[in-house]
Amino acid sequence: MKRTHKEKITSVLALCAGAGLFIWFCIPLFWGVFHVGNGGGILFSLFLIAGGIWYVPLRSRMEQAKHAKPLRVLRRSCWGILAVCFAWAAFLTGCMLWPTPSPSGSGTVVILGCKVGSAALQARIDAAAEYLHSHPDAVAIASGGQGDGEWISEAEAIRSGLEQHGISSGRIYLEDQSTNTNENLANSRRVIEAEGLDPTCILVTERYHMFRALQLAQQQGITAYAFPAKTPWYLLSASYGRELLALTKFFLFPWME
Repeated sequence: MKRTHKEKITSVLALCAGAGLFIWFCIPLFWGVFHVGNGGGILFSLFLIAGGIWYVPLRSRMEQAKHAKPLRVLRRSCWGILAVCFAWAAFLTGCMLWPTPSPSGSGTVVILGCKVGSAALQARIDAAAEYLHSHPDAVAIASGGQGDGEWISEAEAIRSGLEQHGISSGRIYLEDQSTNTNENLANSRRVIEAEGLDPTCILVTERYHMFRALQLAQQQGITAYAFPAKTPWYLLSASYGRELLALTKFFLFPWME
């Protein structure tokens, strides 16, 4: 196959991939969700679309330029960086899909907070309530502080949601000071030690988030198992994009956790 044909096929593939990703990452916008997860995804998809449109004519101009050789090196370097980014994203996706240990018995349920009023938080509340109903002797720690734009703490919102599911308030402990997953776990551990609760933790968060949560728990010496909540389909792209960045930080900049 001639080089020009390969380039045209590559451009078409980039254009189609960019258009598909653009639609996927824009879906959460219809539910009022916009943050670094889908925002970054939208920018990346626009980059692919632009590449699909302009790569062939731009490459032709670069080859005809006076300094064609250094431009060729630059172009190949960009391709290499893009390939590394795709490989890294594939690795992180594999981490998110990695099998998580399921609880074989009871333990202290730790519900990791997220934005108050969000469908994601409701999914975690629903999953925690399911576990607590099936394990009537288990207690829960609702974990999460009050962030910007939240009228109550995430912990209070979780407790309220569990009570609406018929879970007694006496089975729910609050941890309302944490601002991230690492603090969720550390502060919940302090509650467990102070109240003499079962040290085995049953973590409730969404499936994509569970790998990192379990790794952080292991680093803190916490015995933890997974009880994943289901991510609403229309939030999946935004959640996936944000977790890609969070896992990158976890692996490359662990001291920032």
